[in-house]
Amino acid sequence: MHDAPPLNDDPPDAALLADVAAGAARAEAAFIALYRRRRDDVYRFAFAMAKSRAFAQDVTQEVFLNLLENAARFDAAKGSVRAWLIGCARYAVLDRLRSERRWTDDVPDEGTACENEHRVLVQQRLARLHAAIARLPVEYREALVLCELQELSYAESAAVLECPVGTVRSRLHRARALLTAMLRESERAPDAPSAPSGALSASEVCS
Repeated sequence: MHDAPPLNDDPPDAALLADVAAGAARAEAAFIALYRRRRDDVYRFAFAMAKSRAFAQDVTQEVFLNLLENAARFDAAKGSVRAWLIGCARYAVLDRLRSERRWTDDVPDEGTACENEHRVLVQQRLARLHAAIARLPVEYREALVLCELQELSYAESAAVLECPVGTVRSRLHRARALLTAMLRESERAPDAPSAPSGALSASEVCS
């Protein structure tokens, strides 16, 4: 049996996906390369949506298993492979959220074992950020995660969400406003920690 021809040093995502879709001799190596390159993108999106590592791992596995059967459905005219994979992850996430009715997730208490007060305050505020994002309506949560965490363009996010670019902008604006309001409300609570120096950004939800 002949060995599969070697892959290029750094082939683009679309070339790897094409090899997977064609079932060529190098399909297995192409799939592994694409998985290693893009699994973190899929995982971060799923984790930010549900705040559960087990959930995110299951979604990541589902997306890449489905990729083996559906690689030929990728359309480069609609966006990048990365955006397409995140779009596949979105469907998997929504299906699981609906079936499990898991629109929010418990936020783990990570501050109790911290060694100093500043770290405790930072972790507590981060937990409040996690909880606030989990409380956002799912359409606003998606826009925030895609644009802020995954750093997709408005056009790519619109392709993932199957809506106009203007809708993405509107949802993102509303998500930011709701998130700011919820954080302010939580920080006014009697047991809320004082804000530590250095504001936490929405990008930290995947910590």
